[in-house]
Amino acid sequence: MVDKVKNGIVKKAGFMYGAVLILMVIVLVRVFQLKMVGEKEWEDKSASIKTEEEEGVRGDIISSDGRLLATSVPSYDLIWDFRVNSLRRNNLFENNVDTLSLCMSRLFGDSSAQAYAKMFRKAFEQKKSYFVFKSKISFNQMQEVRKFPIFQLGRYKSGLIIQEQRTRKYPHNELARRCIGYVNDGVQVGMEQAFNADLAGTKGKIRKYKVAGGDLYPLGTVDNDNMPQDGNDVIVTLDVGIQDVAERSLMKYLDTSRAQWGVAIVMEVATGKIRAMANLQYDPKSGKYIESFNHAIGSKVPPGSTFKLPTMIAVLEKTGMDIDEKIDMPGKYYKLPGKETKAIEDEKPHIFTGPTPIRTLFELSSNVGLATLARMAYPTSEDEKEFTARLGKMNLGSTTGIDIDGEIAPILRDAGSKYWWGGALEKMAIGYETEFSPLQILTLYNAVANGGKMMRPYLKEAVRKHGVITEVTEPVTLHWSICDEATLKKVVELLVGVVDNGTANRIKNKYFKIAGKTGTAQIFEGDRCVGHSASFAGFFPADKPKYSGIVVVYKPQNGQFMYGSAVAAPVFGEIVDALCANDRDLHTKKDFDLASNPDKNQLPDAKGGDKAVLDRLFSDFNVQVGNVEQSQQYHFVSTEKEGDVVNLQPVPQQKVTVPNVVGMGLRDAMYLLRKLKLKVTAVGRGTVKKQSLPPYTKIKSGDKITIELAIN
Repeated sequence: MVDKVKNGIVKKAGFMYGAVLILMVIVLVRVFQLKMVGEKEWEDKSASIKTEEEEGVRGDIISSDGRLLATSVPSYDLIWDFRVNSLRRNNLFENNVDTLSLCMSRLFGDSSAQAYAKMFRKAFEQKKSYFVFKSKISFNQMQEVRKFPIFQLGRYKSGLIIQEQRTRKYPHNELARRCIGYVNDGVQVGMEQAFNADLAGTKGKIRKYKVAGGDLYPLGTVDNDNMPQDGNDVIVTLDVGIQDVAERSLMKYLDTSRAQWGVAIVMEVATGKIRAMANLQYDPKSGKYIESFNHAIGSKVPPGSTFKLPTMIAVLEKTGMDIDEKIDMPGKYYKLPGKETKAIEDEKPHIFTGPTPIRTLFELSSNVGLATLARMAYPTSEDEKEFTARLGKMNLGSTTGIDIDGEIAPILRDAGSKYWWGGALEKMAIGYETEFSPLQILTLYNAVANGGKMMRPYLKEAVRKHGVITEVTEPVTLHWSICDEATLKKVVELLVGVVDNGTANRIKNKYFKIAGKTGTAQIFEGDRCVGHSASFAGFFPADKPKYSGIVVVYKPQNGQFMYGSAVAAPVFGEIVDALCANDRDLHTKKDFDLASNPDKNQLPDAKGGDKAVLDRLFSDFNVQVGNVEQSQQYHFVSTEKEGDVVNLQPVPQQKVTVPNVVGMGLRDAMYLLRKLKLKVTAVGRGTVKKQSLPPYTKIKSGDKITIELAIN
């Protein structure tokens, strides 16, 4: 019996040892196969490890004043895998889908709760494995969704898959939209295209491990140093404040004139930096003006009378004439040589007969006068060639070379060429027989403002990598001098005269001189006039120019706004006024004195407030101040006009009583009241006219005060 039991035990042990031995052999063979076949082959065979190409995060486009113009932000797609078994346990899906649908409807507001529920139930019945039910939502929205019924159970129990992607955002919406450009399915335009090499970064290959449910997690790079590299930030020359002013002013007059499109550009004189480039075109679908095409560089039109500036430079360079010199004028018409039957003409009140100063002809934009001058200075066919050659030396036959794509080449014919004819000189002198983009004309005016030195306009100011500036764009000079100094001085005086006494006198500025020229050109299709192009180009302050600019309004439909003086110059004037209000350095006439004021009893209004600020202002404007000694030790004062003196009244600051803030501006009033721990509500804007707690009453803990301002 014992032997029988013993033999049974031995047999069982032998069987177990044999099974273990076989298992060990299988494992060893498998390990040998893995080692011999190679890691790469098994990775390729495995569905759990993938190699994917990824791009770095695109860099930001930043304005010169530090504001984001374009940035890449994370967005999220919501995907639901309805094959997850836990959705069917204990009716998890059916018991919660209606509440989930209500939450989705409230968060996104794009569909009703019933519509969401119907969509989810249909996908659930079909057991969809990759059902995309929301795209490109924000991070905060994604976080909210994860708290909703079902989804709060997590990825594996709910089946919710969240995929991150990068979306290009433009925080200022339509502001400079066409100049900034866009990136859309590989298509790039504007600055997004021009500076793509800096913005795009580099691609890299990353190995990812696929876990249950389909999510991919990075394992590392395929090769060393092959991680995607984020793009650099590009700082551009655009100033958001100036751009906003340019667009608002342009929009106002486009609406009024019902024009087809309009352009407003502001350039920094000394460098060629573009501070604003507004392009607005009427969109018949929306009935609004939108940024859809960069007409500033991509459209060319006859410049009209703005071209009288290079004509005058060429005439004065050739003849050396003085601008007060008089020439004989033929009256209303100038008959062109050759077979051309239609004469150049002027309209009232700009018709001149007999000896007339050159200054007057330019200021009042006489077509007959400039045609007469041009032919007088360049009478022969050889002289005509010299005339067009002089224009070419002003870079008028070339593009500006701005650092974004799309600039169109100008049309400037050479004398004696195929399309030159007997009256081409006179027609070119007044802005026909030639076409330019708005930026090309502005570049010439900017050169005049810059002492004759022509700068290349540009938009890329610097490149920044991880917060460190790695590249700075230096200004480029296209021509060191477009004409001699004597000629330059004369044409600047003429341009100032246009604003002070001529066709642009409606934008005359009392704080500084503006120089510029209006222009109006007929637009022809064949022999038929189909509209007008109205323009104004100039710079300011004239004696020390900081900015140059051009406004072009194309095909205005309202006949009252057909001329540059009526529609383009006012846009320029509004831009000047806005910049003047925000940049004290533009005020070249700072010697304000009551003695020179026409109304000597008219003192400037001054709000009460910080005494140090008021002292500086009154000193700058030579305003006589009274009661100085009594208010000397006080931080805040109120003001009271008495004759030709502004008396300062101290505003005591006691911790237990309410101060008198009537007459102060909102900033100073809020500072003073909050310093005393009062809870302040402000109504309106302007100067404080009333306060709910009377001055000098005792303050109680938690007191509330309402201040009413003068303008509601």
